[in-house]
Amino acid sequence: MKKLFLVIVILIFIPLGYLISQISPTSFSNEQIHFVIPLETKQVEIIRRLKSENFIRNEKIFSFILSIIRFPGAIEPGAYQLSRNMNTFQIADILLNHPYQKWIVLVPGLRIEQVAERLAKKFNWDSAKTKEFLSAGKEGYMYPDTYLLNTDYSPSDVARRLIANFNEKFDSKIRQDLLNQDVRNDTAVKIASLIERESGGDEDKALIAGIIWNRLDKGMRLQIDATIQYVLGTPNDWWPMVKPPNMKTESPYNTYLYKGLTPGPICNPSLASIKAATYPSETNCIFYLHDRAKQIHCAVTYEEHLNNIEKYLK
Repeated sequence: MKKLFLVIVILIFIPLGYLISQISPTSFSNEQIHFVIPLETKQVEIIRRLKSENFIRNEKIFSFILSIIRFPGAIEPGAYQLSRNMNTFQIADILLNHPYQKWIVLVPGLRIEQVAERLAKKFNWDSAKTKEFLSAGKEGYMYPDTYLLNTDYSPSDVARRLIANFNEKFDSKIRQDLLNQDVRNDTAVKIASLIERESGGDEDKALIAGIIWNRLDKGMRLQIDATIQYVLGTPNDWWPMVKPPNMKTESPYNTYLYKGLTPGPICNPSLASIKAATYPSETNCIFYLHDRAKQIHCAVTYEEHLNNIEKYLK
């Protein structure tokens, strides 16, 4: 009834002939046009662009029609298939209800379950589709990036798209430089995932990488909290705070119990973390911590590390 009332109001106050002319198609061309709306584009900019590119005739009437179809009529950035022989109602309906592609932003450091959660929310996947994605995906290789993905992609298609992007970023130079160091690609990805969860920012990644390599070379336990978080994580809290009793949790991923690297990556790392694992800083440090401002402080001896704890964390 509310929509009908609004339409009646329009007809009362706007001459019918003028209204028809303003909502009619701008062209007889049925050419399908890929209309991409970048992320963070404001609604007024979208409507202004529709007018300037000759999809609509009247910005104010178009805005009003958007609110009639679905209040408040907000258009989601993404990609849409439009043609200029569509009338204003048809264009509004497509922009509100029928995206051809959607944006998804995957930040570094997410574990594969978190990636699946965000994709499921964006594309309205049910539990079966989410499981399909998890089966097709691979921890550590779901490359964090900004994607414009087809809405008709299957979860397996999406997983392949993310892995393909990883393979593109993990390029031949990185692979060759790792080969020259006699380091396996999967080893670098494991270390990169540890760096991603442990670093306070890109500026300290190479130092953390150097410390991890030093511990591995000395046969020390890595003792990285993020590996325990990976074991303990649940949908309610994928990265829980680690408490002293948790350090005894039985798992091959527990680097407090077992020497060497984890069986697999613990998250999906950024290119910066992959490069840090490939090109670590040369350092004598074995220990490190971050102060409350996320500044890193490393130490060569355990005594120095204890002093850093006293100085920066107490």
